[in-house]
Amino acid sequence: MYQSILHFIEKDIKKIEEVAKSLLSGEKDVDHLSQEIHDCVMNLACSLNGEIYEKIDEEIRNSLVRKKKWVVEQRNEPKSILDICGVVKFNRTGYKNKNTGEYVYLLDKVLRFDAHQRISLGAAARILEETVQSNYRKGGKSASPYDAASKQAVKRLVHNTVIDFPLKEPAKKKEPNTLYIVADEDHVSAQFWNKKGDLAKDSRGNTINTLMPKLVCVYEGIENESGEKSKNPRYRLIGKHYFSGIYKGESENIRLWDEVRDYIHTVYDVSSLERIYIIGDGAAWIKSGVEVLENSRFVLDKYHMMKYINASVSHLLDHAEEVKGEIWECINGNHKKRLQEIYGKIFSVTEEGSKYDEVTRAFNYLLNNWSGISIRKRESARLRCCAEGQVSHVLSARLSSRPMGWSELGCDQMAKLRAYHWNGGKVIDLLRYQKQKKELEESREEQAELTKELRRRQSGWDYAEQMQALIPGLGRREMHWMRDIINRQLGA
Repeated sequence: MYQSILHFIEKDIKKIEEVAKSLLSGEKDVDHLSQEIHDCVMNLACSLNGEIYEKIDEEIRNSLVRKKKWVVEQRNEPKSILDICGVVKFNRTGYKNKNTGEYVYLLDKVLRFDAHQRISLGAAARILEETVQSNYRKGGKSASPYDAASKQAVKRLVHNTVIDFPLKEPAKKKEPNTLYIVADEDHVSAQFWNKKGDLAKDSRGNTINTLMPKLVCVYEGIENESGEKSKNPRYRLIGKHYFSGIYKGESENIRLWDEVRDYIHTVYDVSSLERIYIIGDGAAWIKSGVEVLENSRFVLDKYHMMKYINASVSHLLDHAEEVKGEIWECINGNHKKRLQEIYGKIFSVTEEGSKYDEVTRAFNYLLNNWSGISIRKRESARLRCCAEGQVSHVLSARLSSRPMGWSELGCDQMAKLRAYHWNGGKVIDLLRYQKQKKELEESREEQAELTKELRRRQSGWDYAEQMQALIPGLGRREMHWMRDIINRQLGA
């Protein structure tokens, strides 16, 4: 720490003064001065981190607790870690356990660095925050102002991050009588499933390369933010919360809806809930939510209903609008038999082939979702589906709106990260929680004993007092700001 501050005073202050002179002479402007100060301070930050790490390493070597169980095996082993201020370089000591022969770097344990860790939590959080919004390359560049993580390192970070953060139960649970859930999936291009070249082909020779991450959005209602009299209404979902991921297979679908149920039971007073509406396109995984959530009903969303009705009549030319009107009368009047008669007439004038198959799919779709259609008719004033917009906003904007390919793991992780982000979660909190959880599982009594002794020894690191004797001018009035900063860093 002494050397870093001495270097800053002797070398970097002179650089800053030279730029200040050029500023006054008109050769440079204030931006040059700001950049020079920024560069010098960032270099100082990296040097200070490295020097403090080495000081802790020295204290570990002198520790009586360490000497009981660990012997020095290797001195001055270099290590670097990408931090928010840049790359921090330092030397550390390797130790061997007297009883087991285990080789470790005790400094890493004290600093809570994982084995082979090359990126600090702060830098990793910055990378993930940017990667969730843009891409791996920009995410890597956001780690620090001067040093970037490679795209491969960012990819590993995305793949290895566990997106699991405990939901804190509110002091008072919400008590709405109705909840709404919209559910849909995105269609994402797969570059490969698990490794390159493992994409299969269908019976016609077409590559099967579509990933379908699911999105579930729970909300309490919709409000017009721009006011009831506004000519350009802007709607907002009240109390929305997202769940997302691939959730492949029946068991994973159940796990998804179990997560939704657990969230509802944590945040809401379920005794006040009279009804939960699950709104979607009729996919089996969406309908299965009714089996998990109590007092829930499936409702077919209007977008897909209109899509299939339009497909049924598009070939009828001048009669298309008339027949479509009759179909809507059947739906609005809940006349199922009449609908079957109308489709019988449509089939009679439809040639065999792809169009006939399309009309058949539309007819079967309406019949299979008739109960969901009936509920929509009865509750039309209260039900609005925004699934397509939510998918576009949360998933497509990052996963499928641009030409890119994903692995199954990468797509699943990014979908979960996007949901966590739009739920208001902070990545640094997620990373810290996962690290604490891991440390709790791997904790050792000797590490706690060693850390306790180091804290006692740290009380003798009276930097502020010693600095005044070692660094000329530190006690001068104009340097009081530096003394204040040092005192704050040491908690004096």
